[in-house]
Amino acid sequence: MIGFPALLISVNEVTRMRKNGLLEIIAAHRTVADLDELIKRDKSYQEALAEEQSASDIMDSLNLTSEQKKAVDRVITAYNECGAAYGAVAYRFGMEDGIRVRMEMDEIMRFPQW
Repeated sequence: MIGFPALLISVNEVTRMRKNGLLEIIAAHRTVADLDELIKRDKSYQEALAEEQSASDIMDSLNLTSEQKKAVDRVITAYNECGAAYGAVAYRFGMEDGIRVRMEMDEIMRFPQW
């Protein structure tokens, strides 16, 4: 049996799970609570963050007008929101795959061993 930490779930969380589904609750907690610590140690993310800062410095050096800055900010915000939505869907998709695999493994383990 694979061990994993127990989840302490309040009555409000149970009600929310019934309404929104357990997968949604897990995804919300995992994507917010644990992600920050994980990305601090992820080399690929840290490199992307450095590139983002470099690009931001270049943007600042362009001396754009207020209106131009608002337009650029709007585009960047739209890209970020799209990427975040994509990431959330991909995370839930992966969780569903993991749950499906676990259920199939449970089925396999029920068969008699030869």
